Amino acid sequence: MQIKVILIAIILLMLPRVLASQESRDTIRIYKKNQIGLQLNPILNETLFQTGGLRYMYNIAALRYGNRITKNLTSGIEFSCSFPLHYNVSIINFFNYRVGIFARYTYPAYSRFQIFAEASPYYFHYWREITATYNPVPIRADKFGYYAAPGLSLYTKNKKISFDLFYKFSNLRFQNGKKSVFSYKVNINF
Repeated sequence: MQIKVILIAIILLMLPRVLASQESRDTIRIYKKNQIGLQLNPILNETLFQTGGLRYMYNIAALRYGNRITKNLTSGIEFSCSFPLHYNVSIINFFNYRVGIFARYTYPAYSRFQIFAEASPYYFHYWREITATYNPVPIRADKFGYYAAPGLSLYTKNKKISFDLFYKFSNLRFQNGKKSVFSYKVNINF
């Protein structure tokens, strides 16, 4: 008899909790599922400030689309390219682009300040021609590469715009001639 009373008491104590239970605040919080990232990065280097000779500036542009799969995981596609902007007579023309997919894990998911880790395999194409020589055959290169990047994201109060600051490590060289580079991106979230 005492066992039945104890079981009934336990059931009655747990029943209101089960009936009144709701999903936790984190699982029902609405987050922006789509993201468009933009980057325009002119690189000011010694070739721009030379007197006479070559005077050009490297320009890097990137566009990406990401879809948030879970509250912490985002995946998408990315296109980036670099090209010169000449301020003098051009004897070197070049263009390269990278096309790839990316995956990003962020923590904490709903904070205005987040840390993230990102990885991306990509296809790299490079084209260059030197018009001052008698052999203007362009140089081409096609490679597969990847990068990994830890970084920080800062969101506006309404979470519609975010700013990413990250450090990329790659198996291929970036425009700065190294296999690592500091980078940034502005994102529109919707």
